[in-house]
Amino acid sequence: MHDEPLNPDKLSQSAMEHLDQRIVRALETVPEPQIPADFATRVASRLPARLPVSLTPTHYGQNAMLIGTVVSLVALLVLALHSTALHSTALHSTGHATLGLLESLLFAQFIALAVWLSVWRHSSR
Repeated sequence: MHDEPLNPDKLSQSAMEHLDQRIVRALETVPEPQIPADFATRVASRLPARLPVSLTPTHYGQNAMLIGTVVSLVALLVLALHSTALHSTALHSTGHATLGLLESLLFAQFIALAVWLSVWRHSSR
């Protein structure tokens, strides 16, 4: 609007008031956004192409739970055979208590995995 910079020392009182009013009006004016008609088209054209979605579901979690169930069942059987051998030799030490705790934990894990697998199979139908 003005070619030369404004110097407040050289302005009169009325010019300062006029300038203040212009500044206040400019600050209080709400701008109206103007979006070009082809804006959405231009943005969509810049997006990368979508990768094809795999239609074959993977069952990594189910397979891991199935393997965990089998491994815990085998470990339970091994511990059961080992604990019966300990009972026959009459060794009742802290090792036997530790094996009993381990057997209980493995049994709880086996039950939890079996319940999870049965619930998952019934809910996926």
